[in-house]
Amino acid sequence: MKHKPASRNAGRSFSVLASLVLSFLTPFAAWADSSTVQPPPANSPAPSAGTNGSAPTGQQGSAPVVADTSQPASTAQPATPSPLPDMLIPSANIHFKGFIDTYAQYNPTDASYSNFRPYDFGANSFNVNMAQLKIWRPDDDGIGFVLRTDFGPGAMASGQNFYPGFFGTRGTSNGTTGTMPWSMFWLEEAYVNLWIPDTGKHLEMDAGQYQTLANFEVIQPTGNWMASLGYTFFLGPYTHTGVRFRYAASPNNNIYFGVNNGWNTSFQNDQGSDFQDFELAYVGNPVSWLNLNFTGLFGPQIRNNYPGGFPFTNNISANPDANVPTWRNYGAFVVEVGPLKHFWLVTDESYGWQAQGAFNTTQAGGVPIGPATWYSSENFLRYDISDTVDVVARYEVYYDLNGFMTGTGLPTAINDESIDLQWNFMPNVISRIEYRHDNANQPLFNSNIYGIATGSANPGNHGAPIFSMDTVDLELTYMF
Repeated sequence: MKHKPASRNAGRSFSVLASLVLSFLTPFAAWADSSTVQPPPANSPAPSAGTNGSAPTGQQGSAPVVADTSQPASTAQPATPSPLPDMLIPSANIHFKGFIDTYAQYNPTDASYSNFRPYDFGANSFNVNMAQLKIWRPDDDGIGFVLRTDFGPGAMASGQNFYPGFFGTRGTSNGTTGTMPWSMFWLEEAYVNLWIPDTGKHLEMDAGQYQTLANFEVIQPTGNWMASLGYTFFLGPYTHTGVRFRYAASPNNNIYFGVNNGWNTSFQNDQGSDFQDFELAYVGNPVSWLNLNFTGLFGPQIRNNYPGGFPFTNNISANPDANVPTWRNYGAFVVEVGPLKHFWLVTDESYGWQAQGAFNTTQAGGVPIGPATWYSSENFLRYDISDTVDVVARYEVYYDLNGFMTGTGLPTAINDESIDLQWNFMPNVISRIEYRHDNANQPLFNSNIYGIATGSANPGNHGAPIFSMDTVDLELTYMF
């Protein structure tokens, strides 16, 4: 890895923020919790995405979940208070859950937003991330459904990220500029799930739009360990639309195969391709202290449309073949270990490759010159101080060798170091305080080029773009 660059502001910002964080630590403690979903009996298949409407056992098995049976569990968890009732229509076995997620963020650069942050981009302000409503029916008797809807700025951010790679590459108001649609509603999941008859509940099918199996972090904050999300999540798949099958080889070992429209798209609207993505995954819990998740996505995907006219890209979006898919390979391997004497360890390694993804940025129109490659390593260390208190640290590196996923068009390396104190002071409340430091070898931060849109093409950060950024987040989430 190259030596991490630093801006002229970084040293002063770090010392100021360190003092600020220490002042916050006195009234706050971290919280630890466990999932409210118990492991399956030894003679029955493990729950899947179709059963509870979220990621399967082994993906985010130990991610903090408070009073929300929509989240899966690993088999070894510390105790947690009982969840609130979630039955909506008992006669039809229909359940209802939701949450409201709020946060405040301090960014000493005086930015109007924090770059490359999917859901906590509101700098120097009090913010609502999102409110979520979920209605689902487990397929206990053979068939069920999941409907998950998001509201608020987080829903807008999901909609903007609803195409692969750098936010704004697709799904824009006209497909070619940095202007984003302004919508406070997003349909996150909507699918029917059923057991295939005569398979002894070993083969299940989901049909519709569902969350990805790839990587460790997820969209909803109730399924994550930290207030902010890493680049591996941000620049990766969010959801898929298609058909997914799960084969329960044993109670704790599941194999998935899916045929989808691609990454983060509700329908196939690109040239020269029918089904755009094949999904193959293994999700397992072979022993009580180990969760494994390997997910591979393969197939033709569109190349990214970088924001035209911006300095790093030199009108790459003018390329007339930008909407013609080329082959993409993506793999993510997650290993989760714990608890070992109150410690949890997670590593999430990802690798991506796309044909004709590298561009000649010195030539107008952005002529493809070869494949693009990117890879990342996201690592977590969590210590459970008690049943309601924990501390989590994350270190992540993201290498975008051709500037394909970050949108720079240049070799780009980013890393973040974060630490969270988390406290579950009520059964249905999550509180977090986080300090985070980001570095890059390109001036990505405090920039109005690489920003979440706020209804206009140029939301307007302050000052010149810089190489590093410090933030402090205070998060409060209520679940019902």
